[in-house]
Amino acid sequence: MTLMVARFDRPPALTADLDGAGWRAASPVAIATTWRGDPAPAELATSVRLGWCATYLWLAYDCAYRELDADEGPAIDVTAERGALWERDVCEAFVASTAEPHADSYKEFEVAPTGQWCDLAIHRPRVDVDMGWHSGMETAAAVDAAAGRWRAVMRVPFTAFGATPRRGDAWRANLFRISRVDGARQYLAYAPTGTSEPDFHVPRAFVPLIFG
Repeated sequence: MTLMVARFDRPPALTADLDGAGWRAASPVAIATTWRGDPAPAELATSVRLGWCATYLWLAYDCAYRELDADEGPAIDVTAERGALWERDVCEAFVASTAEPHADSYKEFEVAPTGQWCDLAIHRPRVDVDMGWHSGMETAAAVDAAAGRWRAVMRVPFTAFGATPRRGDAWRANLFRISRVDGARQYLAYAPTGTSEPDFHVPRAFVPLIFG
């Protein structure tokens, strides 16, 4: 398995509109399995588009849902980090650039249907984690309740990775989603981690991330 990142001739606006010209160069890939490798529930059809420009890595998630578990109300603030975002519905990207010091270190990025976000620097999974690290990521999101879909975009500056890719470079990554069906939490992974219990923090399961 490989993830291809499309080069943007003209980066898109930071919105949840994925129908514009900027995103047409990025072919969607499906997150179609659970963390164990079983087929994902059909109600949670999920696709991701990846793009890059001179300064940013972009990820756009398009998610079907049957029930939504997300914060509500006027107090939602997308300018500040929302801690423990993984306890509710969320999409995630784990990315290891060529600047990481060892094979088990990477950066974690999360976005909710509300546009709330969370980022962490993982030096060693569950052993050495910098919860206070900030990447400078920005997000946009929108929920279409009538269609049972939500979309979210993450824009992450390459300064967060300590490296800026060139065309043809290969990093490593994996993509995830947490959602619910009939109240039961579902853990989806682009590349299954194969653990006995749900666990996304498995660097050996990362796949090549190719900057096209």
